[in-house]
Amino acid sequence: MANHRKYIDSASGLFADRFVENRPCPVCDVDSEIFLFAKEGGQYKKCTRCDIVYLNPVFKDKYLEEYYRANHDLQSEIVEEDSEFYIDLYEKGLRSIEKVVKPGNILDIGCSAGLFLDVCKMAGWNTYGVELNTKEAEYAKGKSHTVYNELIESVPFDTKFDAVTLWDVFEHLKNGAYYLKHISTLLADGGVIFMQIPSADSLAAKILQEKCNMFDGLEHVNIYSYRALEKLAGKCKLTVIDMDTVISEVGVINNYLNYESPYFGKADKTSCLLNLIDEEALHQHKLGYKMQVVLGRA
Repeated sequence: MANHRKYIDSASGLFADRFVENRPCPVCDVDSEIFLFAKEGGQYKKCTRCDIVYLNPVFKDKYLEEYYRANHDLQSEIVEEDSEFYIDLYEKGLRSIEKVVKPGNILDIGCSAGLFLDVCKMAGWNTYGVELNTKEAEYAKGKSHTVYNELIESVPFDTKFDAVTLWDVFEHLKNGAYYLKHISTLLADGGVIFMQIPSADSLAAKILQEKCNMFDGLEHVNIYSYRALEKLAGKCKLTVIDMDTVISEVGVINNYLNYESPYFGKADKTSCLLNLIDEEALHQHKLGYKMQVVLGRA
């Protein structure tokens, strides 16, 4: 947060004007927004046409890259310390990929320290990654993955990929259409794009709103609804092959509805929300905290 807050104007409580720029809806490319709330210097808006929730104004490209390159490398430590939780998510995502394609070449964009690539290598994939954080990239390289410490659009790949994955990365990309089109050029015939992203349709986001950790004010620039993601995919000549939600956040919601801090303290009821809806039913209705989506060429 120290790296984050240095961009905030103390008088307004918002990011200083020199760091940000205004934009239309990143899916519809029109101004049809309503203001939702401000948080940690950023202002979240919602498009009335596609239901995406997005930061506007948003950081200019050069300052966003500067922020990421100067940021901490704690995410890899968090993943390693709670590896069982993440491996369960990674294995579920990999199963959804392998419903469509057989193990071959896989590229993970934003691979961090390479835990997902470890899971892929064990399953027989040839593993590649892209990671901007230098420490995490070097750590992943040390585990025999081919990793590039560059922006994805700057890497001169000499192979095509049967799957390209973005684990909690796509919400960080301002121009989702640009990246989907670019990633499509990296796919082998029949290849797929997989992403795990926070869901604007999730029950936790709709109930907690600005108190929800999904909204961080700076990094999560686009929080897609399913409707918005499907529309964006269509614009990029892609189609949704598979979609599920993961992580119910039932315990967090129960805390909040019991007038407690949602994220601190013990959550006593983590399997059923107000004795009305359990985790299985929540995911059946696609109300989980994050979406796991497989895209293929239309």
